[in-house]
Amino acid sequence: MIQFGPLIIEDGLIENGTEIKRNTVRAIITNEKKEVLLVYSKLFDDYTFPGGGVKFEETEIDALKRELKEEIGAIDVSHIKPCGQAQERKYDFRGTDNIYLQTSTYYTCKIDSNGEQALVGIEHYHGIEPRWMNINEAIKHNNTVIKDKRHQAKGLRTVLMRENMVLSKLKEILK
Repeated sequence: MIQFGPLIIEDGLIENGTEIKRNTVRAIITNEKKEVLLVYSKLFDDYTFPGGGVKFEETEIDALKRELKEEIGAIDVSHIKPCGQAQERKYDFRGTDNIYLQTSTYYTCKIDSNGEQALVGIEHYHGIEPRWMNINEAIKHNNTVIKDKRHQAKGLRTVLMRENMVLSKLKEILK
């Protein structure tokens, strides 16, 4: 498994002695056109890989399957293989002073059958929808919004840095 890049540290992070480890899983799904399936957020106007946090007593694979069902409506997921990781030191996205060391593990996989999204909680609020995207277009779009007020909120500053880093590496891998 590769490291997609160096540790990303949120600008303005003030050490407070407490660091919480958080694990997330994300899916890399590509098609024959070398497009990648991303989730578009209407609220944030950005593109990210489908996935999210691993719950207590949940395996990474179970978390990945749950997140894919919620965010893109995946029913059957196969060929799940670990691809790489990205790490961030960041504030809690809820605006607290808690500092997280977040490790995101990216898995390549194939969606064998799809149904309806099963959005929960914050996913509804973010208004996410799956979209096949050209990698260059996704990076270009994310770069146009990365410095806006929404993406510079405490705990959110590293999200598009991470996703664009992974997209850039994926572009190299798919060549």
